[in-house]
Amino acid sequence: MGISRLVAMEIFTNPADLDITIGQAREGDKFAIGIFRGPGHRGKPLLTSQPFAVTAEEAVESIRELLEGIRQVMTKEFEDDASVFSRYLNPDHRTVDESKVLSAELIARIVEKLKQDRSASTYAMLAQTG
Repeated sequence: MGISRLVAMEIFTNPADLDITIGQAREGDKFAIGIFRGPGHRGKPLLTSQPFAVTAEEAVESIRELLEGIRQVMTKEFEDDASVFSRYLNPDHRTVDESKVLSAELIARIVEKLKQDRSASTYAMLAQTG
């Protein structure tokens, strides 16, 4: 499953407006994953997969790995003075503010929510904690 830098940046910089789901067409089928923007963008699809995971746990782990990879790569991108993203989104070359991007803490919360409900809405999660 490939992901463009632009989509990765959109996920990374919009931590309070994401909907992440795990689903299967029918009981016994493999699981697929989807990452969408939340109500702020009317559920715009950012990343969807074909069914690939035998278990829901495998799908959750794939999402965890994907989000962690996005966090690591985009943090470096933000801090790279030569990066196009950095020039426009971080022109003062400041340290990345974890409260404004996809953080390790938020990823952990998303994973726990996915394990429980097979869906996680960051806008709802963050609204509860202020």
